[in-house]
Amino acid sequence: MNAMVNFDREDHSTAAAESKNDSSAPVELTVFALRDRLSRFQQARNGLAVLLLVIDIAVLALGQALVLSGLGWLSLIGGSLLTWIAITRLFVIGHDACHGAYTSKPWLNKLIGRTAFLASLTPFSLWRVGHNVVHHGFNNLRGRDFVWAPLDPEGYAALSPLRQRMERIYRSAFGPGIYYFVEIWWRKMYFPARDQLASARAEFTGDSVLVTVFGAAWLATLAVIGTQRGINLFAVIGLGFVLPFILWNWTMGLVVYLHHTHPDIPWFADKKAWTRARAQVSATIHLRMPKPFNALLHYIMEHPAHHLDAGIPLYHLKAAQKELEGLFGNCPNIHFTFREYLHVVRTCKLFDYTRGAWTPFPRESAAV
Repeated sequence: MNAMVNFDREDHSTAAAESKNDSSAPVELTVFALRDRLSRFQQARNGLAVLLLVIDIAVLALGQALVLSGLGWLSLIGGSLLTWIAITRLFVIGHDACHGAYTSKPWLNKLIGRTAFLASLTPFSLWRVGHNVVHHGFNNLRGRDFVWAPLDPEGYAALSPLRQRMERIYRSAFGPGIYYFVEIWWRKMYFPARDQLASARAEFTGDSVLVTVFGAAWLATLAVIGTQRGINLFAVIGLGFVLPFILWNWTMGLVVYLHHTHPDIPWFADKKAWTRARAQVSATIHLRMPKPFNALLHYIMEHPAHHLDAGIPLYHLKAAQKELEGLFGNCPNIHFTFREYLHVVRTCKLFDYTRGAWTPFPRESAAV
């Protein structure tokens, strides 16, 4: 087995091994046993994988062509929305390739991952470390998983007034995009400071440079062609690049938030309690969405199956999730509605790790 696949499999097997060795957990329901039952869904379909990549690149190219067509505002806006959709779909493909799951060829996963991540300006190696190692290894475990980790009331009280205000913004209805851009992309993905990394690697800098060069080339292409065709420069840059990037950040922030945040979903301070709870499955939400939206997002909302085994490619997630729910009765299922989202936002502010319950911000009003 190649080095990259070993790297990914080791990342995701850490918690599983702990669960397997936990004598208090029923053998048939351990993370290890559940993953073994779904192992047949790991089979990659390289032809389909490449086809999906080509389709999404074509959607991105079409979106940009509409932006640069000079046919008016409807074309600009339509092209901007198509670009946003393509960025989102390409990111999900890159995410799968970063796990080593998208194809059976390690070199092809690396190539596809870096290519697909360019549209969202995501450095491949930095995402792999933060997502594969930290988040997937210990989701919802305080001190290990940093993604949307809630503060406890004491931790919140110790923050400066400015930082408290930021926490309130992040956990507002419009906060996910701001959170993802600031706390994930800017601080941890794009030329992160040394205090954000356990070690510095040339690969990290190289991938940050790669997405920077791509972004600069993208902006330059829009500016040059747009000017040649007499399109307003601010419109072509704003709708061809800035708006899709903003919408992408909000989409990604919202998706990640909803995957692990809900009034019925706990976070853990104790590693043994986290292991007993099989948190890879029980603390990960299957967010049920209308079929067109689920397919549009490459089935990433079938998230418990993905968190149980990140080696399952996106085109098998729907079937794997269905089987998982037949094996694990505590798999959370939530039907997404705007009303449900507001309920989550109003409830999930701080987390009392002693009581195992969500709690509001101090003196918070009923408004979101």
